[in-house]
Amino acid sequence: MKTPRVRTVNSGKKSSTLRQLLVYAPVALELIGMLRRRQQAGRGKYVKARKRDKAFDFVLDQAQRRLGGKPAAKTRRWF
Repeated sequence: MKTPRVRTVNSGKKSSTLRQLLVYAPVALELIGMLRRRQQAGRGKYVKARKRDKAFDFVLDQAQRRLGGKPAAKTRRWF
C-alpha cells in the first residue's frame, strides 16, 4: 500500500516561542503605541521629551516599521 504524498499537520505539536512572539508582537506594539500617543497628547505639544522617552519612542518606531505596522518615511524632495 502506498503512503499519501500529502503530509498531515501534527496538531499535538507545541508551537515554538519564536512563532508565538511573531504572533503577539504586532498586537503588543499596537497597544504600546496607543499608550504612548495618549501620554504625549496629555503632556502637550510643546513639552520637550526626556532622553528616555526619545529612546523608547525610537525603539518602538523601529519595531513597528520592521513588523509592517508603519510605512517607512519617504524622502522629501524639492520637486
